Amino acid sequence: MRLSSCCFAALLLFTVSNTNAYPKSKKTTHLYTSHYENVLGTSMELKIYATSSQEAANAETAALNEISRMSKILSAYDANSEFSKWLKTSQQSEHVSPELFEVLSLFDQWKTRTDGALDASAEVITKLWKQAAAKQRVPTTEELSDAVAETQQTHWVLDASKQTATHLSHAPLVLNSFAKSYIIKHAADAALASGNVNAIVVNIGGDLVIFGDLKETVQISNPKNDAENETPIDQLIVSNKAVATSGNYRRGELINGHWYSHIVDPRTGIPADNIISATVVAPNATDAGALATAFNVMSPAESIKLASTIAGAEYLIITRDGERIASKG
Repeated sequence: MRLSSCCFAALLLFTVSNTNAYPKSKKTTHLYTSHYENVLGTSMELKIYATSSQEAANAETAALNEISRMSKILSAYDANSEFSKWLKTSQQSEHVSPELFEVLSLFDQWKTRTDGALDASAEVITKLWKQAAAKQRVPTTEELSDAVAETQQTHWVLDASKQTATHLSHAPLVLNSFAKSYIIKHAADAALASGNVNAIVVNIGGDLVIFGDLKETVQISNPKNDAENETPIDQLIVSNKAVATSGNYRRGELINGHWYSHIVDPRTGIPADNIISATVVAPNATDAGALATAFNVMSPAESIKLASTIAGAEYLIITRDGERIASKG
């Protein structure tokens, strides 16, 4: 996931009315669907259930505005974002927005909960592998050791009483992992708060939230299929929850004929290759995004143990050998 400035493509809007399939109300509920490209570096689909096109348009505008606002706060690829400007500071206590403070705090929490499997400074290791791949070699043991040591530094200190963040290290930092899910949830909240909207589905690059009075069928892509539109490996019926999927099967580096995942283990510096896909359903969008990424790095035993600490979390993990590891739900 690439948090970049939002560049919304042309809107495609249509409606469907079906009082049996959609939430019942005193008025007929319609489904309004729109598609966009180049949203957080990928495609987006909005499904809005409302009683009028104006209500749906208001909700859509609110969602788009919120995505744009959040990207301007959290993007590491926009030099003018709040996060990018904060990265340029050093050893200074800076007052930051509630959203940036919350995301930095969440990274601290998830780094601890995953024993270091999730780390905003994993970009150090990612860059090392990209540079090595350009020369068609793997990083040396010394290079990996240095990169891991750099990630294990303390990169910031937060002061909740003052809502300040002090940037400490010079390591490259990127707020990926669960930031997309965090933004999607905010967009859905903004849409629902805009007026008389029964329900909404916000789907950005396959990560989505379903809020309101409906049940949505979500298909899980088979990570071993070449095309995303091939037969899904499974499907879910989801209501008032978030879904996130992370995997190493479409992005990475090819070095001397061997494929290395773009998902790296910050604890070892080695690309994660045992898990090729992890899908998580959870009541909290941030939990879903964090777990889906962490499950690609952690062992299945570690993942199962961690999931048991998150109320309502369900998962489907696919290993490199094709084994399915699924929660009871």
